[in-house]
Amino acid sequence: MNINRFSMIKRALILSIAALSIASGQERFTFYYENDGTFVKPLYRTDRHYTDGAKFEFTHQPDVNFLKEYSKWDRFCLNDGQVNTALGYFLGQNIYTPDHTENPAERSDCDMKYAGWLYGGIFAQRQSDNRMEHLELNLGMIGPAASGESAQKFIHDIIHTDAPEGWESQLDNEFHADLTLLRRQRIPELAKRTECLDTHLEYGGTLGTLHRNAQLGIVFRYGMNIPNDFGPTRLAAPASGCSGFPDTFESFYIFARFSGRVVEFNRFLSGLTPEPVVGEMHFGFAYRRKSFEISYSQTFMTKEFEHQEDSDSFGAINLLWHFK
Repeated sequence: MNINRFSMIKRALILSIAALSIASGQERFTFYYENDGTFVKPLYRTDRHYTDGAKFEFTHQPDVNFLKEYSKWDRFCLNDGQVNTALGYFLGQNIYTPDHTENPAERSDCDMKYAGWLYGGIFAQRQSDNRMEHLELNLGMIGPAASGESAQKFIHDIIHTDAPEGWESQLDNEFHADLTLLRRQRIPELAKRTECLDTHLEYGGTLGTLHRNAQLGIVFRYGMNIPNDFGPTRLAAPASGCSGFPDTFESFYIFARFSGRVVEFNRFLSGLTPEPVVGEMHFGFAYRRKSFEISYSQTFMTKEFEHQEDSDSFGAINLLWHFK
């Protein structure tokens, strides 16, 4: 049980080191962790639905023809300054469960099934002064091969809680592929950026065998020396920009994100009736000093499927290192 979890982390670190060895230009290494019931969500702990996610990500700016051509597609710049590009790689695991993981007798028949999701992929980014685009290919497995059961039981061992019951009914092994396009944009008349205030819109969607949806949202940031990027970053939508860290020695800001997505398909809601529209409120802060950044946040969601008893929330912590 513990061995599987450590093996997964070991593979992630090996992948990250390999990426570092071939990198050039501005480079970033990011670790994401989200959970609905550990120290990252100290108030109103739960253990249901999307319950845990961890991801390692590496981004760099290689001198390759693909990125040069990508920067010119569909006249992306539109007289909006120089276009920066980046390439990234990631490896992660998510865990999904029904409610009442430690007491199946209280569990409703209309609830999510157990599922692990082990995935990896590649993404390309391009950014000008007022817009940024993230194009991502995500490949992986759900089911027992994703080691969700051993990962969750490992976490429960660490926090000294009862082991979850019912993993024998988890979703079967399936290969998956998702393609995501996300854009973030400042509209001069609506979303101006200053040293202490930043507002931008985000929109895009995912098409694949696990998720099919479209999303729209708005992000507000307020603080000291706000970076010239499109943060804050998060596990499900890591696009924050590819222009590197600013020259400022230190920055701090609080943020709020309000978004909604129209859902056509979600494999993790197998056997349930998805709500056609899901809303999210995302609040937190980010602190950056020299080449290191840490952010903490809470996300609150509306109900994702019919007969869901309560809405869900989770906490998140992200760690980012920048290399020149």
